[in-house]
Amino acid sequence: MEDNNCEMKSLVAYQRIRDMIISREKFPGTRLVISDLEDELGIGKGPIREALMRLDRSGLVRNIPYKGAVVAEAPRMREIEAIYEMRAKLETTLALEAMENVDEQDIANLESILSEMDPELNLHELYHLDRYFHSQLYGYSRLPHLCLVVDKLMESVDIFLINRPRGSKYLIQMQAQHNQIIDALKNKDETMLKKSLKHNIKHGLRLIKKAYGPYMHH
Repeated sequence: MEDNNCEMKSLVAYQRIRDMIISREKFPGTRLVISDLEDELGIGKGPIREALMRLDRSGLVRNIPYKGAVVAEAPRMREIEAIYEMRAKLETTLALEAMENVDEQDIANLESILSEMDPELNLHELYHLDRYFHSQLYGYSRLPHLCLVVDKLMESVDIFLINRPRGSKYLIQMQAQHNQIIDALKNKDETMLKKSLKHNIKHGLRLIKKAYGPYMHH
């Protein structure tokens, strides 16, 4: 129970600091002093330290020797759009390769993951189930090096999506999109697979633009 509580505090700290950076409440070059963040957030040193480590991996924070954690420049909207354009191309390639390889057991695995996407889950759990669905699907392509490239592109936008409020409407849309992907795999329908996958990927970009567009430079 104590571990879960610490993890939740770390997620809260991660979300709060992320939003301060993206909204320009914390400008690029600003030092992120743990004791100051403790006072601002009302959260202890341990969860804040973990949050800063995650933010460093995401690219929004840089750890500089003798200076500590510093706010990095947030990606511009055009860069995020370019990431999604690249993702759509690469992930379509992986999905089409996967379609040639999947068997009934593989499809059953994807259906099982989809069945776990429940409204009772928190946003963090739902997001990681979504990521897991795609990683399993692309793994069936048997193109592991390309999968690693896609993983890195996904990580670069994780910070904008992982804890955004979405509601039951989003879950219904997500389940419908993933069901279309599974149906396309079953029917070996290349056109449907391309269309449903690209729609699913670009939906993430629409969420980012809606939540952060007013704060971001083009």
